[in-house]
Amino acid sequence: MDIQSLKTLLEIQAIQTLGSTENSSSDSNSIFSDMISELLGDATTENSAKLSSLLGMSASGTSSFMDQLSSLNGLSEDMQNSALQSLLYKGSNSVFVPASVQAALANTQSSTKLDSYVSDNVIGSTAYANSLAGASQYAAIIEKAAVTYNVPEKLIAAVIKQESNFNPTAESHAGAQGLMQLMPKTAQYLGVTNAFDPEQNIMAGAKYLRQMLDKFDNDPTLALAAYNAGASRVTKYSGIPPFKETQNYVKKVMNYYMV
Repeated sequence: MDIQSLKTLLEIQAIQTLGSTENSSSDSNSIFSDMISELLGDATTENSAKLSSLLGMSASGTSSFMDQLSSLNGLSEDMQNSALQSLLYKGSNSVFVPASVQAALANTQSSTKLDSYVSDNVIGSTAYANSLAGASQYAAIIEKAAVTYNVPEKLIAAVIKQESNFNPTAESHAGAQGLMQLMPKTAQYLGVTNAFDPEQNIMAGAKYLRQMLDKFDNDPTLALAAYNAGASRVTKYSGIPPFKETQNYVKKVMNYYMV
């Protein structure tokens, strides 16, 4: 997040907390400067409490912040921006977000489909309801694969959803192909002659899932991690590998499966 975004967050909070002024329609720098001037110029107990709430800090933390903020007066705008960014980031890569903004984001996140990020506490939630509707067109093949390899139909459908979103012609940059995104060597090993044929792809993908389930004591999370990152890596790390892509992959597929 750049300094302008940080300013915008503070502007929103300042307008909501301190009340809009006659200059509320002025540009971003003017609003921001007015807010800082008001806070620095009127260090009342009430304003200190408001600023503590705004910054999500304790009273002592706010006092320290204000002391540092005061030192920015007299600097050029560019130097103020640089110094303020350093102050708000506190020497780390974390992003300053007021507590009230965090709460608003959390409420928004909990009420939407989490397609790009999945938290642990949404497994089985309604966020993924109807996500597997696209599997209906392959229902007969999925049922056949489930019976043949003793893999839950819904697990197969969940993997297809995550891998290709039910697109039989999907192909990744890495070369994975078809509904269950089989790599060419894996497809060849599983006897596939046309990875873009839905039946061949689903039957082979289900067979591979069964092999991973057998290898990892029927633990679907480990089987899915192996499907995504390779069985050797699951064995190496004695669990789901510490790769963000794989961890999110497992969470997403399990959400589709558990809904």
